[in-house]
Order: sequence, then C-alpha cells, then structure tokens
Amino acid sequence: MIYLDTAATSPMRKEAIDAYIEAAKTAFGNTQSLHDAGSTAAEYITSCKQMWGRFFNGRAEGVYFTANASEGNQFTIRSLLRGRPSEFRDIITTKLEHASVLTTMHELEKEGYRIHYIPVDLFGVLDIKEFERAVNQKTALVVMQLVNSEMGAIQPVEACATYAKQLGVPIHCDIVQGFGKIPLDLTTLGVTSAVCSAHKIGGPKGVGIVYIDPAVHWESVYEGTTHQNGFRGGTVDVPAIVAATIAAKYALAEQQDAYQQAIYLQDFMSYNLPEGVQLVGNVETKSPFIQGLILPHVEGQWMMLECNRQQIAISTGTACKIGFGEAMSAMGAIGFESDVARKFVRISFNPHTTLREVKAFIEVVNQSLIENKTRATQ
Repeated sequence: MIYLDTAATSPMRKEAIDAYIEAAKTAFGNTQSLHDAGSTAAEYITSCKQMWGRFFNGRAEGVYFTANASEGNQFTIRSLLRGRPSEFRDIITTKLEHASVLTTMHELEKEGYRIHYIPVDLFGVLDIKEFERAVNQKTALVVMQLVNSEMGAIQPVEACATYAKQLGVPIHCDIVQGFGKIPLDLTTLGVTSAVCSAHKIGGPKGVGIVYIDPAVHWESVYEGTTHQNGFRGGTVDVPAIVAATIAAKYALAEQQDAYQQAIYLQDFMSYNLPEGVQLVGNVETKSPFIQGLILPHVEGQWMMLECNRQQIAISTGTACKIGFGEAMSAMGAIGFESDVARKFVRISFNPHTTLREVKAFIEVVNQSLIENKTRATQ
C-alpha cells in the first residue's frame, strides 16, 4: 500500500523496534522499586529524560511521559490550571486545536472557565491583534497548537508566547505535528509546556512526551499521585519510552533532508493537482508534510474509499476524531461552508514518501473525478 497518512500514525522504525526489544529484556523492573531491577529501569528513564531535554533544548527535570499525546495535552492543561490562582478563569485558544484539547476546553467550560477562541484567517493562522486584545494579566492559560493537523498551518507561537509571558500568562503548545519535522526549539519558542507523540515519528503507540518548564508552578491533577513527581499515576512503560527516544533521535537526524523532500513533493502536487481541486493553506508558510485538499464535486469519504480500493491510504481528517466532525470544525473556522468541508481529504508525507507515490495519488484523484463527473451528466 502507498501510505499517505503519516499525520495519523507512522510505522515503527527498525531502530525503535530493536531498542524496544533490548529494553524489554534488560529494563523490565518497576522504576519505583528499590531493588536492582527497579534501579536499572529508573536509570533508563533518567537517560531518556536527559535525551529529551536535549531534543527540546530544555531541562531533563521538565520531561514527563504519558500514555499518548492526547492524555499529555489533557494532563498538562489541567496541571497548569491547578497551579494558577483560582479566580483566573479565562483560557485563550483556537478552534483549530486537536480533539484532545477541544474536548478538554468543553469540559472546562462546564466547570466555570471562559473559553475564548481567537479567529483565524483563510490560511488557518490566528489573528495576532485579536490574540493580544484577548490576553491580559488575569488570563489563566493560553493553549495553542504549533502545526495544525488538517492543513498544516503554522501558528505564530513564538510571538504569542513572548506577549503572554510579559503578562505572566503560561502558554501550552501541542507540537505533535511539528516535532521531528520542522525546526523546533522550546527555549526559542518560549512556551511554558509542550506535548509531542512517539508514533508520529516512527516510535511506538502509547507514548506521549510532555515538557513543562521546571520554573513554572503546577499541581497534580489527582491527589496522591506519586509517579513522575506527581504528574501522572501508573508504572511507566520503560521499553516503549526507550523506543520513543531512539525514534526521536533518528527523526531529528533526518529532519533537514525530510523537510526538503516534503517541500519538493508539496510543490509538485500543488502544480499538478487536477482541475478544481483546491489546496488549503499557504504553501509559503505551512508545514509541507500535511496537505489538505478540497475536492470539486465528490465527498472526501468517497475519495478516501476509492483511494483505499487502489491501495493508497489517505484520510478525511485527524484520526483521533474521524466521524466526529473535527475536519468539519477546522474547515468552518477558516470560512468553508459545511457542504464544502465534506469534500475535504488530507494526505501527509513521511521521510520515505516518493514522487512516484504522489503521482499515483494524483492519478487516482484525477481519474475518479472524471468518472464521477461523467456519471453525473449521464
């Protein structure tokens, strides 16, 4: 199968699989145990935290591991809010956030928080002036995704973080679609916290990586939690964390070449799309790894099934909320009507995606549109 759905997940790298097997054999102990097996496992986790600290250009003591990035987003947002003054009830975000964030926003709204969604332009980029008008010294938290998972829009996180920090407001950033793909430095970015995912970069599913600035106050979501300094309960999966760390090491080593290849593929596709197919977003500023397309006269679900029949894997939006309208919500946020949003499909590249594979996708789309149009006129 031609796999063009890396934004949903990626196959595990051989190096990550090998690392998992080796760690499962040698670091099977519980990191909380005081015997040698536990100490060995704890040493593995300490080494992984040190490596992730370097990956982020942060401090090792700010690194935590969760069951996935969705959980990482939810735990981090709530941990930071619990560390803020109780009278601060305003949260600033956008409607382009990942499902895990939007769900948390809905929950927090029921709990008495006021959620302010900053508008975005037709390219999916937030209005910085509106952002600055919305944030003040009593804002509880800013939540902002770096790279949108539907069309690849990149938000001005660094500028927003600079403004928020001047007012003493923490900012949480979902970097899942950015880490290992675009240049990324948390110190330069200036965010308070960030979350990424192992399985987007060739690591195993079941590992989210969280970074929280050690200088910032936060409180445990669940009282009595002892693992990972109270951030998350439960025994950590040492082999999976080791595999995730090795996958990140290789992804970062290949990042520059992968980025240039993704730009090449994006440029080729944008110049060769069938007539009537619209590429969503600004190719000059967006992530080249994610391509959101609006089809002229067929629904995205139909095209996804047709591509699958031709052994090409694409999607109709973020896999975490397929069937629940996340792509529809994202398209609505940038100004598309619901009937147009239903014609949305997404393809996403990985470092091994080839020009031949992109050509095959374009050919299937082109042929399908011709056949569909012919049937409609008969």
